[in-house]
Amino acid sequence: MVEASYKVSLEVARKKKAHMTGETLITPFAVQVVKRVRGELRAQKIQQISLSGDTVKRRISGTSTDIMEQMIQIKHSPTGMVAVQLDESTDVSSCAQLLVFVRYVFIHDSKDECLFCIQLEITTKALDVIEKLTSFFTANGITWKDCCGICTDGAPAMLRSKPGIQKYVKDVAPNEKVVHGMIHRFALASKTLPDALCKNLEAVVKCVIFMKIGDLNPRLFQKL
Repeated sequence: MVEASYKVSLEVARKKKAHMTGETLITPFAVQVVKRVRGELRAQKIQQISLSGDTVKRRISGTSTDIMEQMIQIKHSPTGMVAVQLDESTDVSSCAQLLVFVRYVFIHDSKDECLFCIQLEITTKALDVIEKLTSFFTANGITWKDCCGICTDGAPAMLRSKPGIQKYVKDVAPNEKVVHGMIHRFALASKTLPDALCKNLEAVVKCVIFMKIGDLNPRLFQKL
C-alpha cells in the first residue's frame, strides 16, 4: 500500500498536479474501475491506499530528500572530484533561478545530473551565485577543492576577471578550470559561419543530442 502511494505521488509531482488530485480524482476513479473488473473486495483494498493531500505532500517531500541524499554521494566518487555547470535564467513570472548541474565518475563512467535549482531573490550578480553555491557545498560537506571545473554561459557576471565567478574560483581553488559552455560557443560561432558549414554543425549537434537522450541510445551507440 505504501509503495503504491509513493508511485501515485511521484506521478502527481511529475505531472505538476495539485496534491488533492490523488484523493479527489485518482482514488475514486481507480475504485470504480477495479470494482467493475475485479469486484467489490478488491475495490475496498484500493480505498486503503492513502492519497490525501497531506500524504501526497509528505511522499513528494520524502522522495525529494531521498534523491538529494543520493546526489550528495557524488563526493564519494572514485576520483573524489566533480565538475559543475551553472546557468542563471529568468522564467515567465520574472523569477530569477540558478540551475546547477554536476558531472562525476560513477563505476568507471561519467554521470550528468541536475544538482539543485534555487531562486536568486534580488540580484543575479556573481556574488549572489557564489553565495548560493557555497552555501549548498557547505551544507552538504562538499568543498571547493572537490570541484575540478566550472562551466558557465559566458555572461559578464560569470567570467569577468575582477568581480566575476572566475576571480572567486581562482582564489579558492587555483587549479580549477573555468570554461565557457560549448552550446553557447556554438551559438556564437554559428552566427558568422557560412551556411554550408553551419548546417553541418547543426547536423552534428542533433546527432550528439540524439545519442545522449535516454538510457537506451547511449548503450546502443557503445555497442556499435
